[in-house]
Amino acid sequence: MVHPHGLSSKPKILVACEGNSVVGSVHSHFTKWGYEVTATSCMDDLLKRLATSPPDLILLDLGIEGCGFEMLSTLGQSWRSIPVIAMAADATIGLAVRATKLGAVDVVANPPDLFQLRVLVDGAVRDNDSRNRSRRNEASRQLEPDSRNFGILGESQAVQDVLELVHDVAETDATVLILGESGTGKELLARAIHHCSSRSHMPFVPVNVAALPATLSESILFGHEKGSYTGADTTSEGWCETADQGTLMLDEIGEMDIQLQAKLLRFLQDGTYMRVGSNQARSANVRIVAATNREPQDMVSEGLMREDLYYRLNVFPIRMPPLRERRSDIPILAEAFLEKSVETHRRPVVGFSKDAMDCLVAYDWPGNVRQLENLVTRMVLLAREPYIGIKNVPIEIKSETRSAASAVAETETGLSQMESVEKKTILSALRDTNGNAVAAAKLLGLGQATIYRKIKRFDIELKQIKSATKSAY
Repeated sequence: MVHPHGLSSKPKILVACEGNSVVGSVHSHFTKWGYEVTATSCMDDLLKRLATSPPDLILLDLGIEGCGFEMLSTLGQSWRSIPVIAMAADATIGLAVRATKLGAVDVVANPPDLFQLRVLVDGAVRDNDSRNRSRRNEASRQLEPDSRNFGILGESQAVQDVLELVHDVAETDATVLILGESGTGKELLARAIHHCSSRSHMPFVPVNVAALPATLSESILFGHEKGSYTGADTTSEGWCETADQGTLMLDEIGEMDIQLQAKLLRFLQDGTYMRVGSNQARSANVRIVAATNREPQDMVSEGLMREDLYYRLNVFPIRMPPLRERRSDIPILAEAFLEKSVETHRRPVVGFSKDAMDCLVAYDWPGNVRQLENLVTRMVLLAREPYIGIKNVPIEIKSETRSAASAVAETETGLSQMESVEKKTILSALRDTNGNAVAAAKLLGLGQATIYRKIKRFDIELKQIKSATKSAY
């Protein structure tokens, strides 16, 4: 459906007003005019709606719950991308100036003249849609490959050290050996190396060596000629040829057949190989990134990996830390996975309760980031309330982290040590940005919805931060 004002779908208006007659009139008229209208008379409910399903425009009654100006200020700081039209029973010039300074695009009387309001709403929604489109286009033009982390989320020193190594090695052609437990994100790291390199416009070919059939692994890796074995009805190129000028990732390299390792060694040495059934040498310019969840030296000792292949692969080793060694990243990862799952599955979940997050942080995560992502998705699907609570955390997670008694004790004594650190970090960022939550979110690398949820969870008063900042000058 094409909206009559040039937009591709129905724009959403959220009416925040205590007057039922005003809400009814706006809903009746604007629905006919092609808008989707929802309403609330509660400030807490307004914030939840903003966090889960942001509208295209907010119609805000400045008299709502006696704190309309405070809410307008919050919207101007944390939800600046959503236009707000303010309504006031006494819409004086002074009031209009004050509301405009706090971020309102316009001020109308309450109750409003609906036809005048339609003109203002049409213009605000259309202009904002145009600005957002322009910003997205500009952002996509300016986004450079080496400015992204390619899904490797986290602010811990362990993650920052890994990303620094990525930038150190990416522009070279050195062979990289990625070490780490299953689920730590080894393929993400390999992709980051590829996309930060001069080969980024060429193929990235990931191969799970453990999944290759033993009898066909050489053919899959190096290709085969027609008739070279039963069933080889056509000539086929292998992954090395497919990855020419690009990057070949060999995941679980320790599972490769020992005889095939000798042929891979030759390819690593001079870039040459032969298809199965051919005696003609071929060449490919391929950057090799290998990965394993086992200790290579142990595999060498056990005769599972050639020692010369190990030394050839181990030019530039990078170890991905397990999640239990970067616990400060668990809230960041959990929030990111929640937002992704909420969007994918369209579930009305806002965030995590304090005790649920404490439980996630305390758990050791043998399956690492992959296990955390899968668990968050499951909890989002099963949650029946806006916040995922301790009751939504599986019993096997809770039983390995803390007893029910200690959970109650920690809840009664305040924030956990991890959340205390997180709160201090957010407070510091807010003070550095004069209480501007949007700027603080950017400083911390968080989404606006995420930081606002944390501000609410930690009972942070933005007004006090602003007052303290002003008094310091």
